[in-house]
Amino acid sequence: MIDYAKDLIKMPADPSFLDRLWFGLSVMIVGMAIVFAVLILLWAILELFGFVSKKIGKKAGAPAQIPQNETKAEDPVSENTEEESEEEMVAAITAAISAVLEKPLSGFRVVSFKKRNNWNNL
Repeated sequence: MIDYAKDLIKMPADPSFLDRLWFGLSVMIVGMAIVFAVLILLWAILELFGFVSKKIGKKAGAPAQIPQNETKAEDPVSENTEEESEEEMVAAITAAISAVLEKPLSGFRVVSFKKRNNWNNL
């Protein structure tokens, strides 16, 4: 194989047009083959990483859930604390958005928040 590659690279002493054309085409084909081989190798490595990360994600299982206090829905105090915690969450998210955008809180209005879990799609 190495001898074949050396023969491809050798240029005759007095090259004709066809010799130069053949030399150029052979160099182009070898170069393209190397580039595509490297791209296929990179693709295979990325697929392997994706496969391994999915396996690791399945081994880790579901994320630990924080136990919530069991309260009765009839209890008016629990409803108030639930509303207050939601208001605190909205205030914290609004403050975070304000800090990231570097705008005052009066510069925008948050209409609604929707909980989404898109981490499983990655």
